Amino acid sequence: MDAKESAKKILTEIGGAENILFITHCVTRLRFNLQSENKVDEEKLKKVPGVVGAVSQGGQYQVIIGQEVGNVYSELIKLDGLEDKISGNVAEQAPEEKKGIVNKLLDILAGIFTPIMPIIAGAGMLKALLSVLLLFNAIDKEGTMYYFLSFIADASYYFLPIFLAASAARKFKCNMQMAMLMGAILLHPNFIALKETGGFSFIHGVPIKIVTYSASVIPIILIVFVLSYVEKFVERITPSVVKFILKPVLTILIMAPISLIILGPMGSIIGDGIVGGLLAVEKVVPWILPTIIGAFMPYLVMTGMHYSLLPAYVNELAAHGYETVIGPGNLPSNIAQGAAALCVAIKTKNKEFRELAISSGVTALLGVTEPALFGVNLRLKRPLIATTIGGGLGGLYAGITGVQRFGGGGAGLAAIGLYIGKDSMNVINALISAGIAFFSTFVIQWYLGFDDIESEVPSKKSEAKKVDSIQEIYSPLDGTIIPLSEVPDPVFANEMMGKGVAILPKGNEVYAPVGGKIISIFETKHAIGIEDDNGAEVLIHIGLNTVELKGKYFELFVHVGDSIKVGDKLVSFSREEIEKEGYSMVTPIIVTNSANYEEVLVMAKGEIKQGIPLMTVY
Repeated sequence: MDAKESAKKILTEIGGAENILFITHCVTRLRFNLQSENKVDEEKLKKVPGVVGAVSQGGQYQVIIGQEVGNVYSELIKLDGLEDKISGNVAEQAPEEKKGIVNKLLDILAGIFTPIMPIIAGAGMLKALLSVLLLFNAIDKEGTMYYFLSFIADASYYFLPIFLAASAARKFKCNMQMAMLMGAILLHPNFIALKETGGFSFIHGVPIKIVTYSASVIPIILIVFVLSYVEKFVERITPSVVKFILKPVLTILIMAPISLIILGPMGSIIGDGIVGGLLAVEKVVPWILPTIIGAFMPYLVMTGMHYSLLPAYVNELAAHGYETVIGPGNLPSNIAQGAAALCVAIKTKNKEFRELAISSGVTALLGVTEPALFGVNLRLKRPLIATTIGGGLGGLYAGITGVQRFGGGGAGLAAIGLYIGKDSMNVINALISAGIAFFSTFVIQWYLGFDDIESEVPSKKSEAKKVDSIQEIYSPLDGTIIPLSEVPDPVFANEMMGKGVAILPKGNEVYAPVGGKIISIFETKHAIGIEDDNGAEVLIHIGLNTVELKGKYFELFVHVGDSIKVGDKLVSFSREEIEKEGYSMVTPIIVTNSANYEEVLVMAKGEIKQGIPLMTVY
């Protein structure tokens, strides 16, 4: 793979430099915040050398590269037009598409915690190295070398509020230096010294609860969030002549007392509550969290929901020096993904796919799972089932034996040192949980099998399925076209129900996309199945999870068995009311028997009107 050429092609297919708000990357993915995801040519993007897949998560468009992501990123940011869009060097703008509440929250968590993960991972690995050196008596715990390495590792946790303040300021769009000052105030030695006088101090009779904020997470996030509004308020009330001097002074005078009296203690209580809740769960059912994480981490990664675990994970790690939220379950989950991919590598007849499965399987065993998840397991479906079972079994063992992770960072064999603690059985149990996950997943996948990826030369069987006629499917409503892969529901995004496309509606009515017969209507009125005159079966699913509305806001104009023609009115709905209830109105249009066709081609992009050709099947 030529990183320079791949970077150029990625920039072209992502919509060009003008479509990018800013760009960053993690261990395996390029992460774009885009003006409009509709400008992305996803099919061509996935064919770029080195690109394993692409997914839209939490308001970011993510291009999955794998281990070469750093090289591709380095070449990408050298291209014209990207100099001021590197890792949030420019203020974020709202992209054209609206984000739901969950996506906004995930985007905020990702933006705050992803930038600090390198220092958490680095400190964690340094602590792991110290544990290994102590285990083999290669370093004196009372010596100078241990003393220096220990406080260097601890520094990333101690000053965590300042690091979080910087990344939180970027997400909440306020002055980064002012936010970092708020973090520094919490950690000032004079404030910490007040702890010795008791739990409270007073300023003009106002009580201040003295809290140790080193290694804390929630307080500074609350403070920076409020700071973003205080800055706007001060901006409005200060005269432009003295704004340069008066604005920062007023901001500090307002924020410092609020932070020390209200927001800091409030955040500390919330953080303690999170850790306390986790410890309570661990005490009552210690196996439950590792089992859930072990089984379902791939699905959390697919949807971006794994970011929701970061506050609890970082908070517990900072507070106690170990964590039980992600690490004990994530290790067997990652090992299971590697096992499933390697099993596929052994059984597949496709030489090129075997190479991908081997490389991604080994990478997953080392702790980086995206190539295996998106390139092999999710693509073939059944390996994901084996991964769920095997990862869950490994997580169950880790939970029963009380496995702990003593640092942040990876969850694979490359980071097994993070599980070394005073009790030598902890790392042994971690390895056993990984072994259980590997062998159980491998065996299950071996017997489950999979539909192999065929070579480019079509088989006689596939030729027999080819349909001679070409059929058009028209748009059933007005709106914006969204590629099926970007639908925030894995059932549709992974084409489990068939190929198709989705539309974000602008109106409140759905019309027949084909002529034929109504073959199914869900009792909740949110989905209609049609068989057209040539045998194509089309499903229109209005909104996501709208089944929960139980028919509220929907009105039907047809019944099962009715004959229809293109353009007949099928159903009306109250889009605004449904959105107020918190549901996405993204509407997938699926050819449910697409396996009977050689191709299901999406013919339109961007904005579309009802009655315009949407798809062609043949």
